[in-house]
Amino acid sequence: MKQQKFAKEFMTEIVQHKGITIANTLIAIDKEGRFCLNDLHRAAGAESRHQPAFFFRRPEIQELEAELNSAPVQSLPTITSQGRNGGTYVCKELVYAYAMWISPKFHLEVIRTFDAVVTGQAPAAPKPSAISPAKEFRAIFGIARLIGLDKNAAAISANQGTAALTGVNMLQLMERTHLATPSQEIYYTPTELGSRFVKSARAFNQLLVEAGLQESIAGHWVPTEKGRAHAFVADTGKAHGSGTPIQQVKWRDSVLAEVAL
Repeated sequence: MKQQKFAKEFMTEIVQHKGITIANTLIAIDKEGRFCLNDLHRAAGAESRHQPAFFFRRPEIQELEAELNSAPVQSLPTITSQGRNGGTYVCKELVYAYAMWISPKFHLEVIRTFDAVVTGQAPAAPKPSAISPAKEFRAIFGIARLIGLDKNAAAISANQGTAALTGVNMLQLMERTHLATPSQEIYYTPTELGSRFVKSARAFNQLLVEAGLQESIAGHWVPTEKGRAHAFVADTGKAHGSGTPIQQVKWRDSVLAEVAL
């Protein structure tokens, strides 16, 4: 009985908050109290390797779903909906499982955020703005351009600001979460390139340093003059943070010849 009362109180708090905010990202809920896993993916950093589809392919997750489906619950533990507010919505147990799959740090952040909601310590979800999300986006985008951000960085900033004020992710609605780069070539992170040769990102970054292709400046990897012919600097939102635009160095396949791989 105590467990049922706790669960009821928990969902009441979540509904009153119109969702739950994790890593400065509003996690939407459906009318059955399930949480949007797509929003959680963005809160975790939106890395390709952490896509919900990969999560559901894991045998232990399929077993967990089977257990949840066999339990006497009032709604399905997982459901996928289409349309403007579509996405994959999951029960709280699968939220915890997904967070644990991402990393111990993110798992702990999710647990503490959920606990804070129940104890009344979590901040309320942002109140809807009186201005439409589209107008908010345009206004913030204009300010971002005025202070010198390029178009990609300005769009990311405008999207984060609009989501914070209205709870609406404009880039997601337009299915443009990845912005087009000036060049249509495919670039790879050191992690992706290193994985081809059973090397870690750290080891591959060291190879780039030894080949004179990059150097570390103020804790950031920066392509050297030699490396610029193979590198591309992309604008993205910072993982596990506020989404503040940062720059990430990616590399063409041509760099492999320079590091003798």
